[in-house]
Order: sequence, then C-alpha cells, then structure tokens
Amino acid sequence: MALKTFVKISEVNNLSDARYCAGMTVDLMGFSLVESSLSYVNPANFMELTGWVSGVDFVGEFGDASEEEIKKSLPEYEIHYIQTDNPAILPQLTDIPQKLILRFNVDVIQDANKITEIMEKSSGLATYFLFESVKGIHYKEHILNQVLDWAKDFPIILGFNVSEENVLQLTQENAIKGISLKGGEEIRPGFKDFDELADILETLEIDDTIE
Repeated sequence: MALKTFVKISEVNNLSDARYCAGMTVDLMGFSLVESSLSYVNPANFMELTGWVSGVDFVGEFGDASEEEIKKSLPEYEIHYIQTDNPAILPQLTDIPQKLILRFNVDVIQDANKITEIMEKSSGLATYFLFESVKGIHYKEHILNQVLDWAKDFPIILGFNVSEENVLQLTQENAIKGISLKGGEEIRPGFKDFDELADILETLEIDDTIE
C-alpha cells in the first residue's frame, strides 16, 4: 500500500489515529508536545502510541515554545522532526539532529511579502514550510493560490482547503510537496469517526492490485 503524495498527520493523540494512519503509509505523524494544548501528548502516552506503529517519522509540534523549552523536551521524545511556529528560533535549533518544519497559521497572515521574506531567510534551515488553518477555515481561492504560488519556490506542505474532491488536483497540478491533515478525538477508546480523514487518504491510495 502507498499514497500518491507526501502526507503529514497533525495533532495525533489517540491509538486509533496512529494505527490507521500508519497503516495507510502516511509519511509524518505529528504530536503536540505543548502542555497547554488540548491535544498534548505526554512522554508516556507518546511511547504508548508510537510503540504500535512503524514506517513513519514522528514530528514534535511545539507551537510558539522557546528554544529552551524545545531542547528540554527532546530527551523524553524520540522524534525525527521539530515543528515550530517561530522562525526566529530556527538558527538556534541547527545543532540538533532533528529536521525542522516551520508552520504558518493562515488565519493570522496579513502580509504576504513578510511571509516570502521569512521563507527566503529560513530556506536553508527548514526542511518544509507548513501552511495550516488552526480554525479549520476554508479560504477563498486567492488565498490558496498565493500558497500554491509560493510552492513553486519553497518546499510547502498544504494543510488547508484540502478535501476528497480536490486533493488529486491539488497534488498533481501544483508544486506542493504534500498535504497535511489533522487527527481528532476518539469517540471512546478504540472508536473513531474517520470519515473525512479516511476519504482523503483513500482517494490518494495507489491501487496496487495485480489483475
């Protein structure tokens, strides 16, 4: 089984998401490591969740945490990527082995030129630039088109305006490196409504059935 594009799953905090997404061969699985976050995963839960999956790289999602807070957490989590919302600390994170992801919250972007400048300065530091809507807003085409235009020059993962209906067009007709989808809460342990997440991943699934 494989997917037609690179996929990151954000805010994973339950075993249902972890096992399902790993089984669908996503590339990155993100866990919120900020204690104030509703999706926070403590070290014990992280070990429990990641112990059930393989073949996927783990991302520590640190939001606006400081360099000191991030580095203090690293010994407790076996992660491959660090995701931050703060471009200013990227130079201070180059002495650690994890790769870096810089996230932009589309909900608060006001100046496109400033975003371009940040990516230009960070292009040698960040492996990917992730654009997400924290509020889950579906934005008008001119906003999406701006991000797709940036993808011609920068390694961008798209995390908003992605649906079952448009995911193939977005990934096949544009230069984005991949997409990002969000996990969610279990209805109760072992039970999860996968509808939207599953629909998109199944659309991306490569049919390797041998006739």
